[in-house]
Amino acid sequence: MNHTGKSILILLIEDNPLDARLIRDNLFDFSGDESDSYQSTPLELVLRDTLSSGLDFLVHNDVDVILLDLNLAESIGFDTFSKVHEKCKARPIIILTGLSDRELAVRAVREGAQDFLDKGSANGALLRRSISYSIERKKSEIILKMAQNNLERKVRERTLDLKERYDEIEQLVYVISNDLIQPLVTVKGFLGILKKDVASNNRIRIEIDLGLIGDSIDRMESILTRALELSSIGRISNPREKLPFGELVKEAMSQSSQIIKSSGAEIKVGKTFPVVDVDRPRIVDVLVNLIEHSINCSGIEKSPKIEIGSLSNSDGTILFVKGDGVNMDPSLQRRIFEPFYRDRDAKGSNMGIALSRRIIEVHGGRMWIESELDKGCTIFFTLPEIEETA
Repeated sequence: MNHTGKSILILLIEDNPLDARLIRDNLFDFSGDESDSYQSTPLELVLRDTLSSGLDFLVHNDVDVILLDLNLAESIGFDTFSKVHEKCKARPIIILTGLSDRELAVRAVREGAQDFLDKGSANGALLRRSISYSIERKKSEIILKMAQNNLERKVRERTLDLKERYDEIEQLVYVISNDLIQPLVTVKGFLGILKKDVASNNRIRIEIDLGLIGDSIDRMESILTRALELSSIGRISNPREKLPFGELVKEAMSQSSQIIKSSGAEIKVGKTFPVVDVDRPRIVDVLVNLIEHSINCSGIEKSPKIEIGSLSNSDGTILFVKGDGVNMDPSLQRRIFEPFYRDRDAKGSNMGIALSRRIIEVHGGRMWIESELDKGCTIFFTLPEIEETA
């Protein structure tokens, strides 16, 4: 809009030749203050004497400011401003008025025009000052509008994020309450049985009672520990390190060696991985969770086959863990990331996957799942600040 060091292109829409001549003369016969960049900036004036020709010029040309007479042969009053403003909202409009339509000019300013001037008193200094101020105000208005839109977008995103977190908390409270009922009932029931066995001095039964009570307490501890982990993601973190992603894969496989061995899983690891800047323990946890999930979702009668690798596209590098387990209904692919959703074909809940996605999001990446018929499930994820392949 602002042609710093270039001419300022002005579109004058005026059907009175005398008024148009007066405005032109005032603009170009004026000798302004050379220290004022706008006063000394060359002007280029284009005249259109009909509204239709003015609108057509705006379609094909980028002007800096519009000088507009409200009363034209094709259009009268405020409607003239509305048509020009609708066509060119990003450019400042200065209304040229007579004494009779001053009220309309004020209304136009309230609706988006930058200024209005009386034709009879619009000398060169006033015209140039109005043009320069209008251009600057419009620039500020656009910047402010962009900032407002950006803020509104962030508020919407934050609101959606807070709603998602609220839904998670609500689900967390419900599931914890529901899952804790069964072990609590078990503990309460066996405490009664334990009293009777203690009274009868039945040591074998006492040991059994204590073992079942201990198992129920362990289950409650596991539920509460997982809930605490989910709530703490994003608040507790270790210093980030720049590491070859393949090194993290090896560490995760080492930590998962017992379940890999007991399940007979075969794991294929890609040869090329990126260097990433991450919280090492957290990302290792993600890989452990994905490996265990792939194993738990595999068929019972076969040894799981799992692939850990990376893909490159125009957006960067995508990492993945692919299992040959059961296929997932597309409608359920989003639910797998719900903290307490239980996949009927998997063993246990998907808490580890929910935790993993949260960890990836905290790192600034994203995670999603894809499943195709007879091809198993693949969980993809991205990590920021990928520097090089190694």
